[in-house]
Amino acid sequence: MKKRGRENDDWDEPAARRGGKRRKAADADDGVIETGAWGDGANADPRDAAIVISIGSGRCRLFHDEHEFDCTVPPELAKRQKSALAVGDRVVTEFSDGVCRLSGVLARRTVLSRPDPLNPRVQRLIAANIDVVIHVVSVKAPPLRPRLIDRFLIAIQRGGAQAAICVNKIDLLNDAERARELATLDPYRTLGVPVIAVSVKADEGIAELRAVVEGKTCALVGHSGVGKSSILNALDERLDIATGELHKRGTGRHTTTASTLHDLGGGTYLIDTPGIREFGLWNLTPETLRDYFPEFAEPGEYCRFNDCTHLHEPGCAVKERAEAGELSRARYDAYVRLAEDLSDPSR
Repeated sequence: MKKRGRENDDWDEPAARRGGKRRKAADADDGVIETGAWGDGANADPRDAAIVISIGSGRCRLFHDEHEFDCTVPPELAKRQKSALAVGDRVVTEFSDGVCRLSGVLARRTVLSRPDPLNPRVQRLIAANIDVVIHVVSVKAPPLRPRLIDRFLIAIQRGGAQAAICVNKIDLLNDAERARELATLDPYRTLGVPVIAVSVKADEGIAELRAVVEGKTCALVGHSGVGKSSILNALDERLDIATGELHKRGTGRHTTTASTLHDLGGGTYLIDTPGIREFGLWNLTPETLRDYFPEFAEPGEYCRFNDCTHLHEPGCAVKERAEAGELSRARYDAYVRLAEDLSDPSR
């Protein structure tokens, strides 16, 4: 095909709405990755920094030099704590009158965030300085939801981390069902996203998943009830994280209520996050959405219009290839739904 001539033309939450600009790290979208540097953290030596392992109201728990300890968060940071401090942050502290106080936050390498449920114009941090975000899904109870995968992949890409998909409860399917369910994830494999099928009950795939997380800081995210805490326990039985039963309707209970970082040793850190049912995208617009579907880039070169949104324009090569089966129709349909959601946040 020749190029055509161009013409100038649960954490349950609502869909994201466009917010104001914020400071960002290099090569990231406006408002996506804040530097995070605050107070004494701007000039701190990372070797002297502690890691935030959990956060409470006006307090956080830190890990440094093989020790855990509590630290108070100063009022000016505490009042915007959910958008200014995250599990995984590197911080510096000071001691006064026997009390440890947080005095600075170092710049972040990566971040995973979403819109605040009460104010979608505000970014709520989920985790920081993550190497890999593992989206845990299940094939039954709850069922596989590719639409949620698409949202998470965009948030992960925008935040600068790598993505992986962990398919849990694979033992609940026979061979034919397993092949059919895993085939729905082929578009993500094509994008280079690792897909690991596991069964905690049958101890299947755990060694492969352990190889993915080894020596890295990883966050496990996903729908309530997919088995994130069970997977963490399987990766390291010393964790002994509480797990929950499913509701009768097959959806999960929120066993994990706040993000927590676990040190597995050897430079491996795993962050357990609360389950969600919906996941909004912070500060994303319909105009920039296409940038997060990389498989559209090459066929997009053949669209009639240079600024084609791949939605309604005549001569859209992306839409034509999706209709012809040369691009994943499921991914294209997901793109259309996301564009509609972003155009109308009340949907």
